[in-house]
Amino acid sequence: MKPVKAHGNITRQANKKMRRERIFNIAKQLIAHKGLDEFTISELAEEAGVSTPTIHNLFGKKEDIADELVAELILSLQSVMAFKPINDPVASAEIYVNSIVSIYKGKEDFYRSAYMAAEKTGVFEDRESIDSFYKQSIKIADQCVTPALKEGFLLGNISKEILTRQLYQCHRIGRQDWVYGYIDLDQYHKQVLEAMLMVYATDASPECHKRISKKLKSI
Repeated sequence: MKPVKAHGNITRQANKKMRRERIFNIAKQLIAHKGLDEFTISELAEEAGVSTPTIHNLFGKKEDIADELVAELILSLQSVMAFKPINDPVASAEIYVNSIVSIYKGKEDFYRSAYMAAEKTGVFEDRESIDSFYKQSIKIADQCVTPALKEGFLLGNISKEILTRQLYQCHRIGRQDWVYGYIDLDQYHKQVLEAMLMVYATDASPECHKRISKKLKSI
């Protein structure tokens, strides 16, 4: 005799998942527009039309929501972290920035709130562990500089370490400006791309420098 499926339980679990996702999306909006410090469980409950105990039951505390945002952020950025730049620094910079912007588009509330949570929980402060956000970001920057040096697009008059750190700073500063609402996503795209190209220009070969200058004029 086949066991009888608990259809009622399945439906309840599905409804609970849907309600949780709806409330989580509201949390993302609140954090993105007000900041993590101003975000409260009671306000989330009010906006979602549920009781505060319901929020605690579904998510736990405010810190648990922040941790969940960070976990989702790290998972969603895996494709960016796996980015394999091409040798040409002009094309590589444009492709990389475009790939990031395409990920953020349509999900700005999530990424803004998640980056705020990551900063608050100290994710960006970890610079030692091999899988830290910082180390992964530096690795990508190094992968942009190294092939450009090997192919002669960059001259090597400025150390690879300096170029790598400055490329990382281009993204860090641009991301901070966007996350906290100083610039929109289009301005973020322009700011980061310009900054990356300016870093390359400091050590570019004459021919590459001409192409960078031409690209900067067209942005």
